[in-house]
Amino acid sequence: MRTRLKRVGLLVPAANVAAEPELSGQLRDVASVHTARMYYERGAEEAMLDVYLPEAVRDIATLKPDIVIFACTTGGALRGNAYEHDLVQRIGEQTGAVAISVMAESIQALHRLGVQKVAVLTPYPPEDNAHIKAALTEAGFDVTAIDGLRIEGVSSPELTTEELIEFGKKIFDGVEYEAVFIPCTNLFTIDSLGEYEAAFGKPVVTTLAATVEAVNRELGLTAVSA
Repeated sequence: MRTRLKRVGLLVPAANVAAEPELSGQLRDVASVHTARMYYERGAEEAMLDVYLPEAVRDIATLKPDIVIFACTTGGALRGNAYEHDLVQRIGEQTGAVAISVMAESIQALHRLGVQKVAVLTPYPPEDNAHIKAALTEAGFDVTAIDGLRIEGVSSPELTTEELIEFGKKIFDGVEYEAVFIPCTNLFTIDSLGEYEAAFGKPVVTTLAATVEAVNRELGLTAVSA
């Protein structure tokens, strides 16, 4: 008889192509991942939160999920950490599930490292980086470097590990940091964690790796697989 897998609801920006395969690959033996998409255009995060997120929450609630993930890093950081906390509570109440947000889980992963000075490497433009920095600063971190690798005509999931490492070494040159944070749920990062840590010589937190760890904790399982 088929064992019922736990159900993970994933709320993602509509163009995201990385979060589903990354989470499904890590959770395939214990949970099924089901997605509701939020329409999103660059610079229109407010509409995503106020118009399209409620629709996605309504839809994902119908599958009776065990866990629901708000999987937009910049959306979580947009209005500050207190707003994100309240947002997660509302999602949990509306879906009857344990609700988590990827930005909040990334912050918690950094706290567990016991670090203060964090260098941040993103695929974002400056305005999104400002929101990420503000959220980290509000959480008590000293953001010693932050910049985004913006290659014209290249979408986030097409960025290679090598490109991100090369860019990171440039922006982190001469900077003191105790850990590296790579945000964005639309980057394939989990299988490359070891490469990033070897290249930067410090612990590395990525949004999706932190999220998988959070889901595993809720399910009583182990951390991200190698």
